[in-house]
Amino acid sequence: MISVNGLRKNFGEYEAVKQISFSIGKGEVVALLGPNGAGKTTTMRMLTGFYEPTSGSATVGGFDVRADRKKVQSLIGYLPESASSYPDMLVSEFLAFIAESRNMAPEDANKGIEKAVKVTDLSRYLNSPIMHLSKGYKQRVGLAAALLHDPQVLILDEPA
Repeated sequence: MISVNGLRKNFGEYEAVKQISFSIGKGEVVALLGPNGAGKTTTMRMLTGFYEPTSGSATVGGFDVRADRKKVQSLIGYLPESASSYPDMLVSEFLAFIAESRNMAPEDANKGIEKAVKVTDLSRYLNSPIMHLSKGYKQRVGLAAALLHDPQVLILDEPA
């Protein structure tokens, strides 16, 4: 499902990720562990297409993260460490916005939102502005947004 071979990322002279290689099969749950500055978040950002690798290769679902960035992103649900949202929006509005930004058909969007809300236990907060939620519930909104298109791969950066 995910294959990484000799992946590197430099920021100027600083080498943030130093030629890592690994593979993750379908259905596997994997954690990247290491101290601050080890390159965990940078690796996740390369896998999701937010950062361009300096060298090496990575594929998700058989698609190259450089050559097929949009296809890779369609397969991934991503929850960054500090998930951004629009605090003035209601939870339901934000999830509908995310579904629309993913070009989901209205019927698929409704089904996806319903399922993601159930999994994250957000139903009682659908009509609440995001800014009024606790940090934990804001994180659940981010997780619901990552899940709503039923991704093949879920990448969570600092999910707890």
